[in-house]
Order: sequence, then structure tokens, then C-alpha cells
Amino acid sequence: MSNQTTSAATTRARRRTTTATRGPGSAHGVVDLHRILLDTAFELTAEFDTVPAGSVMRCFARSVKVARARGVDGAALPEAARRIARSNLHERVARGRSSGRVLAATA
Repeated sequence: MSNQTTSAATTRARRRTTTATRGPGSAHGVVDLHRILLDTAFELTAEFDTVPAGSVMRCFARSVKVARARGVDGAALPEAARRIARSNLHERVARGRSSGRVLAATA
């Protein structure tokens, strides 16, 4: 079992316990939502390990903005953003843009 699988399982277990004990409207709820968004982004970088991590993170950030613009809020936000990002990343991999461009050495 790889570290990424273990970390993903741990974050899912932590997510279940923290969201069940705190309300979504409290300050802790906002912190928990932020943590869940970060965990979701981490899971996506592990899932799309052929795509540069920075690209996956930027794609997920754009997906969060799109989901919010569509009116998704609260606990549904991470999953909606994950679906949007996963769709975009699958399209990117299918087009063959899975690896970053290598810049030529200038020295």
C-alpha cells in the first residue's frame, strides 16, 4: 500500500468525524470546509499523478469558483468541485497534455 492511499484513507476518516461534530454555520464549520477542500485537492493530485501537482491544484481552484458561481455552498461544495475538476483533468489527459512542458536550458 502506498503512502498516498494511506493518507487518503486517513483524511476521509478525519473528514467524517470533524463534519459530524461541528455545525456548518460555525467558525469551526468554515475551518472544516477549508480542510475538506484541501484534502480533496490532495486526493486529486494523488489520483492524477501524471499531471503536474500545480496544474491539478489550479484546476481544482477554478472548479471551486465554478461550483460557487453555480450556487453550490456548504458541505456539497467539495464534491461538486471534485466532479468538475475530475472531468476537466480527464479531458486534459485524453488530449495528451498530461506532462508539463520542459524548458530548454539557457546557460
